Amino acid sequence: MNLRKALDEAIARLQTNQEDVIDRSLIKNIILDWHAKKGKAKRDVMILLGSILHFTEDEKDKAYISEGQGTLDRVYGAVVVPLPHSKLDADKIEGDTVREKWVNFLLAETGEEEEEPAAADETSDVT
Repeated sequence: MNLRKALDEAIARLQTNQEDVIDRSLIKNIILDWHAKKGKAKRDVMILLGSILHFTEDEKDKAYISEGQGTLDRVYGAVVVPLPHSKLDADKIEGDTVREKWVNFLLAETGEEEEEPAAADETSDVT
């Protein structure tokens, strides 16, 4: 009778705390996978590990996997002046090549207009 009662209590504790049970082999494989990866794949494995272990936002910041604005981003944002918005929408930049688009973008940003080749020829004929 006592054995049955102890077994029922153990089963009840396992069922209520099932979320806190972590498979060691799973964590071991995740850590080994993390060690073998590089770059973004390494960060993705760390995000998975943080999800399984229920990292807090501070813990995510420490592991550099925070989805929001991290501590470094907050410091950077406080120190660096934001760039002004472009005067020209990227979709509206004219030109057939990347070079032409780059020149037209720079001209639009400086406030100058690109001279048309025909207009340049007319001014040379007048003089």
